[in-house]
This record gives sequence, C-alpha cells and structure tokens, in this order.
Amino acid sequence: MSKLSRRDFLRNSAVASVGAVAAAHGLAGTRSAQAQSDQEYVYLSIVTQVPFWVDHRAALEDAGELLGVRTTFTGPVDFDVAGQARQLDEIVARNPAGIVIFVGDAGAMTPGINRAVEAGIPVALVISDVPDSARYSILGINGFNAGRAGAEMLAQAIGGRGKVVIGGFQSPNIVERMQGYRAHFAENYPEIEVVAEVDDRADPAYAPTAYAAAIAANPDLAGIGGTDGDSGKGAALAVRDAGLVGTVKIVAMDRNDDMLPFIEDGTIYGTVVQKSYTEMFMAVHMLYWLHNNSLNVVSDWRSAALNILPERVETGVFTVTAENVAQFKRS
Repeated sequence: MSKLSRRDFLRNSAVASVGAVAAAHGLAGTRSAQAQSDQEYVYLSIVTQVPFWVDHRAALEDAGELLGVRTTFTGPVDFDVAGQARQLDEIVARNPAGIVIFVGDAGAMTPGINRAVEAGIPVALVISDVPDSARYSILGINGFNAGRAGAEMLAQAIGGRGKVVIGGFQSPNIVERMQGYRAHFAENYPEIEVVAEVDDRADPAYAPTAYAAAIAANPDLAGIGGTDGDSGKGAALAVRDAGLVGTVKIVAMDRNDDMLPFIEDGTIYGTVVQKSYTEMFMAVHMLYWLHNNSLNVVSDWRSAALNILPERVETGVFTVTAENVAQFKRS
C-alpha cells in the first residue's frame, strides 16, 4: 500500500470509527475526525538525534491521521535533562490536548508533569516511569525483565560462561535493564562475570570509543550486552575494528535501522526489541479518550479525581536474530 493510499485509508477509518462511537453515545454528527482537527498531541522525548525514535514517530503520525488530530514530535537533541524540563513548561503553556513523554530524568521532570496535569492536560509516559508524579499512565517494557531477556540471549551466545560488559546510560529504565542483566547472570549463570559497565551516553558518535576501551581493558572478553538503542552499533564497530567478530558476541537493544545490517552479517548475535510503535499508538489514543471524555466509566471522572486509565501497560519485547531480522527492516 502506498503512503498516500495508506493515509487515505486511515482518514476514512477515522471517520467511520469515530462516527460509530458518537452514534453509540447518542452524539452522531458531533465527533467527526474533522471536528477534532484543532487538537494537538505532543510527544516530548530526549536525545532526539538518535534513530531509535523512528517507530514512535511513525505511530504518532499514524495515530494522528486515524483520529484526525495534529501531532508534534520534539525534544533536546542530546541528553539535556534541564532542556527537556524547560521544553515541557513551554508545551504546557500552549495547552495541548495531551502530552506523551519519554523522561530523561525523573527528578527534573516531575514538577512539569504535575503542572501539566494540574492545568488539565493529561500526561502519559512511555518506557521510563516517574511513579511519584501525577502522570496518568506508563506504557512500555518492564526494564528489568527486558534486561533478563537480553542476558539470556547473551548467555546462550557465549555458552554460559566468560567475561562480559554491559552497556547503557543513566536513564531510569536503562539502569533497570542493566540490573536485569546482572540479576539474571547471578541467578542462572555463575560462570559469567560482569567485568564492567560501559556508559555509552546513548551517543552514536561516542559509543564505539567507549566499547573499544572496554575491549582493550579485557582482552579475554566473551560478550557485550547493550541496553540502549545505540549500544549495538557502537559495540559492533568496536568489535569489528578490534578484529574480534565472532569471538566477542554482542546482544543489542532495539531495532535501529543502522544496526540491523550487523545482525544480518553476524557481527551482532541478536537484539531485544521494544514494541515502540504499539506503545505510542496506544498512548495517543488513551490521551484522546481522556480529552474527549470517550470513556464513560463514571459521570464525571475529573471532579471525582479518578484516573480511569490503566496506570501501567506492559507491552513486552521481541527477540530478533538473523532468522527474522528482515521483518524489522524498513523498505
């Protein structure tokens, strides 16, 4: 299906589905997709220069097309937590219909999230939670369990023994994944030794240097477990430059387009992939339901101070190897 025909299909589906909901509530003719075109739903992320966000952005656009609303993707290009907090305040000031956030730092973002909700703007988070904030819902993986999935894949790749390093950066969900790696090895593979944790800064320009240093410091390294979207390619370049392809096994995270060829050629053993498209598509819909009072749980959930959304939606992961990597390549 061409992009144009796909968008036409989404628009037609939006009119039909929203019209059906309106009819069911006795509101025929008042909830067309066109009538909602003044609504804006904003996705505020961080480190927006990296390719990881491709699925989130596609889902954001598709959900907007389906619902007949405007969507915006924004955020600092690097790991600028203060900048992300400032941007959130700027977004709140323009009063969008809803905000989805990938949180870089919980402490920095909590006040802004609370201000948004106090202003009547529903907020949903993806991947990284801020449980002490007033957010309505968190959608994404369980970071600890995702780390366990990566650890099991890496253990299989290296035969259950040897020295490994774990790579990531200091975002709450990334830290949980690294903890999941360590816990899974400690509980199930006592002959695997984690010799270092590498801070790759989620920076594709810096990551190869960080992993090269870890390889140089551990000449008998058996494996590398990456926990963010840029760890896989960074580790692959470092292993390739060291002439250790096939000797040092790599398990990556996510399905960045520039990393998938390394799975195809065997440099990377496999990757653990978040269901990013699904979580963003659902997040926009959930905020839309709140803003438009589509969920008739009680007569007035706002005055009753009730959160009528699920507080947590765990979306799970895919595991990707050379056998199924072609399914994740975008044409």
